[in-house]
Amino acid sequence: MINPTPLIHFALKAIPACLLPALFSACANYSTMNLQEDLHTNVYQFNKRFSGKMMDLSAGYVLMDKRKDFLITSNKIKEKVTFFDSSLLDIQYFNDDQPVKKTTHGAEKEFNKAVATMRYQISILPSNQLKTIMFDQTWVLDEEQWMLEPDLDVFLK
Repeated sequence: MINPTPLIHFALKAIPACLLPALFSACANYSTMNLQEDLHTNVYQFNKRFSGKMMDLSAGYVLMDKRKDFLITSNKIKEKVTFFDSSLLDIQYFNDDQPVKKTTHGAEKEFNKAVATMRYQISILPSNQLKTIMFDQTWVLDEEQWMLEPDLDVFLK
């Protein structure tokens, strides 16, 4: 009869050795999924508030050093622009300015910058003509929070 003790010891050592790589891989995927989910939430919330002309609330998503200029410019937009619709068309992911490959589940690995391509339908006074604009929003990971580097020029043309 075979003594089961060595087999038990082998199994106790082999199972954790096989599970650790899978566990680390799952943690990395979870982190990437959280990055994507947080980014999509911030893009959605910012654009919802911005198109609703809640400029003071949307400013909370803007990088601190650009927030004052954002508030000044966004108040001009608030007076001149009527928003009808906005939608997210695409997001590209970057890690240290290098593109990160996208899969069917999103970014293949962690990233610290993203470019969201947006489409807005607006009218700009004095005209009442509906205008569709497409532009890119640059989002950066700043102290573990996604923040916008605003460029509002497209709304003032």
